[in-house]
Order: sequence, then structure tokens, then C-alpha cells
Amino acid sequence: MKVLHIGNFKSGIDTYIRNTVALASSDFTFVIVGGADDNSEPYIRHGKPLKQYTIAMYRALNPLKDTKAVIQAVKIIKNEKPDIVHCHSAKGGVIGRFAAFFTRRKSIYTAHAFSFLSAESTKKQKVFLALEKIARLNSVLLGCSESERLLGMEKVGYTMKNAFAWNNAIPRIQEKDIQDPDETIKHEKYVISIGRPSYQKNPLLMVEVMKRVHMKHPDVKFYLVGVGFYSPMLDKTKALIHQYGLDDSFVMVPWLNHAETLGYLKYAQVYLTTSLYEGLPIAVLEAMAMGKPIVSSDVIGNNDCVKDGENGYLLPMDADKLAIAVTRLLDDEKLREKMGKASIEVFEREFLIDKRIKDLENIYQEIAKKK
Repeated sequence: MKVLHIGNFKSGIDTYIRNTVALASSDFTFVIVGGADDNSEPYIRHGKPLKQYTIAMYRALNPLKDTKAVIQAVKIIKNEKPDIVHCHSAKGGVIGRFAAFFTRRKSIYTAHAFSFLSAESTKKQKVFLALEKIARLNSVLLGCSESERLLGMEKVGYTMKNAFAWNNAIPRIQEKDIQDPDETIKHEKYVISIGRPSYQKNPLLMVEVMKRVHMKHPDVKFYLVGVGFYSPMLDKTKALIHQYGLDDSFVMVPWLNHAETLGYLKYAQVYLTTSLYEGLPIAVLEAMAMGKPIVSSDVIGNNDCVKDGENGYLLPMDADKLAIAVTRLLDDEKLREKMGKASIEVFEREFLIDKRIKDLENIYQEIAKKK
């Protein structure tokens, strides 16, 4: 069976594709179609790079470029003749589903967090939701979490018959996957979060939380890792850090390669996420795999992997409550160890890709057989 993946492949989506194509059985072949400014590293399967195309697909809305991207995708699909076109992200979802529709190919859509969740105004939310409904066409939804599947049914109009879920999953993290940070960082006590300062990640609440933690633990630092090329709330976040006098305690780390990022994660005491929404966050899964307790906002995606009171805390968007949870873990080494161990257990049970990849293959096969 041939599966063609199309989308904007960055961050968690890039990880999703790399892991699944690497571990799928020999019954499958894959083709990759990405955007012009996506990760250019080759996708490897059985030690060899996959066939990979680049089209005029960009994050920003541009009718001319988007139309060109659909035309390019149609040509590629006609040439490759995949059994399934698996579309990822908002832009890739629209372009891929229209291209599959025009070529009469079966399509699957994984939003990795629906676009309308990113809208900062009611008007934009309605526009993005309308686009999701229009682009649905005859596609099948494959949520990257059960919450995403249910949201697609509730808001976008998918049904039980055309809405599936396959939880994001990753391999075990081994020492060879990790590049240690500077020696000084290894001996620091710090809280960590991974992700660019953006509306989704809610970084201003993160600063508010750490301001409160700092009052009790002035020696504890906070590392925000992954401040990359697209960080729309960077200036506002820096301004609030400076306003609270946290310049020496709140450290923003530029975009790193995966091994370097895992190095920072390895020595952290607590993982904090204040996201407004997620699909199912790869960074949180990696923190769980490395035995970290999680303090998390109780939102779609986060609540699919964080078990409140077991491997961390799920809390409302309240800086005081989130700070109390972080402080409790910093104060109690035994509690950190207990919840960290539980994180590994939850990860191994529910999010280890070695155990889950067959489920994805079965979904592909079931959808391919549908008339």
C-alpha cells in the first residue's frame, strides 16, 4: 500500500511523520510532499531516504500560491497513484484534500490541532471553522488524539463512520538520542517547557506562573526551549519577563536540534505546559518518556496524556494553582520521583509507538477498502 503524506512538516508533525514512516511494516511505501520552508532533512525508511517533493505551500494564506500548490499536488498524486493521501496541518489539510478530491483518491486528514482553535477572535474562529467544513469534502478524519476526534465530530461535521483516532506516539528515548547540555546546566534546578512563544503556547501565563514560583524558589530557573523563526509573542514575553525582574531566571533557548532539546529535558525537575489547546503534544510525550512529572493546563490534547494526580497535575488557566503544583513538586523529591515513574508507565502503556504502529496500519487498510 502506498501512502502519500502532504503537509507543512515542522516540530511535532515532522516527528510524527519520521516515526511512522520509519517503523511501518514492509507492506507500506511512502511519499512525502512538503512546503517550501519545511524541514529539509530527508525522511529515512529502512536506511534509505524516501521520495520527497516540495511544493509552493506556505503557512500564510495566499490564494495564488495556494492554488499553485493544489495544481502541483494534483500532478504529483497523478504520477505517484497513492492508495491514500494523508493530509497534515491546516494548510496541508486544505491543499491535500482538494488535490485528492480532484484526482479521486481517498484522503485522510490529521489536523494536529484544528485551525479554528488558533483564532484569537470570534470572527476569525468562524472563518477558520467554515474553511474546515468546506475542506472536509469526502475525507476521513484521523485525530491525533481521542479529544481531536471528538472535536471534529462536534464542530466540523465528521461522523462515527468517518472519524478515527490514533494517538500520537513516539519511540523510547535512549542515551544515544540525547546530547548533553553545558556542564553548568546539569547542576541547575529548573523547570522546562518546549515550544515557541505563540498564542497556542500561552507564554504570558507561563511567565506569571514562574513569577510566583520564583518568590518561593529564587534559585530555580525556567528554560523555554525552541524559540524559533516563528515566535509571534516573543517580544511580549520578553517584556513581561523584564517587568517582573526575571531576566536571569527565565531563559529562552533558541531552536535546537532534537538531541540537544532532549539534553535540556533530561536534567529538568518539572515539565510545565500552559497551552490553550493541543492536538496531542509530542514534547509532553517526550517528557513523560524521560520520567518527568507534568504540570499542565487542562485542555484538549494535554488531557489525553496527563493523568491528574498520577503523572502530574491538570489544572485550569490559573497562575496561582499552576504555581502551587510546580512548587509542590520542587519541594517534594519523593513526589517528583513517584509522578515521574508514573509518566514512564503511562507512556509505555499508551504512547509507545512500537506497540501502536500496527493500529495505524490497520486504519490505513480499513480506509483503503472503503467504497
